[in-house]
Amino acid sequence: TLPFAGTGMSNPRISLGEIYNFAVSIMALDPAPGDWILDLGSGSCWVSEWLTRMLMHTVSLDISHDMLRIGQQRLGPGARLTAGEFESLPFAAGTFDGAVCVSALHHVPNIPRALREIQRVLKDDGIAVFSEPGRGHARSPQARTEMQELGVLERDVVAEELMDECLRAGFRQVSVRPYIFPLPAYSPEDWQNLEACREPRAMPEGGTREGGLAALWRRLRRRPGAPGLDAAPQPVLAGHEAILGWQSILSLRNAIEAHPVIVAGKDEHRPDSRRPGNLRAEIAVVAAPRQVAPGEAFSIQATVRNSGDTLWLARPTSVGGFVALGAKLVDTNNLLVIHNYGRAVLSRDLAPGESALVEIGLQAPDQAGTYRIKLDMVDECIAWFEHLGSVPALVALDVAAPLQPESEGRDRGR
Repeated sequence: TLPFAGTGMSNPRISLGEIYNFAVSIMALDPAPGDWILDLGSGSCWVSEWLTRMLMHTVSLDISHDMLRIGQQRLGPGARLTAGEFESLPFAAGTFDGAVCVSALHHVPNIPRALREIQRVLKDDGIAVFSEPGRGHARSPQARTEMQELGVLERDVVAEELMDECLRAGFRQVSVRPYIFPLPAYSPEDWQNLEACREPRAMPEGGTREGGLAALWRRLRRRPGAPGLDAAPQPVLAGHEAILGWQSILSLRNAIEAHPVIVAGKDEHRPDSRRPGNLRAEIAVVAAPRQVAPGEAFSIQATVRNSGDTLWLARPTSVGGFVALGAKLVDTNNLLVIHNYGRAVLSRDLAPGESALVEIGLQAPDQAGTYRIKLDMVDECIAWFEHLGSVPALVALDVAAPLQPESEGRDRGR
């Protein structure tokens, strides 16, 4: 079963296309480990299997009991499988963090009703992704054969129509992403020409030596009489840049028309540390010892401020996605001595602009010397903030044995 066929039936091109389709769809879905994902039109449940391997919880829905039996064998004990139709999903409202539909929506008789149901079962910040064959699919020989022999419904999925239907179904954030497979190849000469198109030169409106600019613009505007298109500004480019520019735009448009990937968010996206946006922190040290003995336990207090756009979740989980104050121990040349020197969890979630006082407990190294402690926020299992451009705080640390009192030294010398 897809994406890999049995012995003697495997076609690498088909398998790679399905793998690429999965990657494009799931990157658009942007799930976090531990999320509940509804696999719509799951078939043999290969998408569910791969999501499970990525530490998501899945529920597989398909109309075919035979395919779900294959999915049961694939997923093993604990698999959550449901036979049902898109238009009447057997789930409570607000159940899922996300829904993914890979090449199945075009089989659904009532797409508007299906979209309303999918929107209903998503949580408030849930996202649905639909990766579908586009214009011309229903007229392809394979689609016509399957309709005749299997009696399945085949239809084109038109990007702008599906986006409009998503909005009517109650989704608030809708976009389309290109699916380009196989990827284009460029000769050295092609690439040099593309490199030369970084800053197009202006020219009188009328045309180019290589061809009529107006003709290219008419080709780009597939529906010249559609509302709003006539008001769009007509780009004015020069010579070879115009041809290459419009070729690129036309190629992108054709890719979207041939295989649209529609991303529909139930509400406006608000990034949190499970799916971070801009992770930035301001760290100010409040209290820290100047000198400690080898092996001595000590603590540092610091004020941390969320200066990015992402909600920092504080509750620790086994799959990460929460923010903590971390410490690394480095030498005076900033070379790493201890990577995970310490951690301090936050007492509460921190929204952008909010601050908190954090105390981190540490232990001095056994070897005396001069060190630095680098304090940085870390989105666990995702990234240290410094790696994303945030500036950590540095604390000087002198590790030295305590001086002995003179009397004690004289007593030992007797």
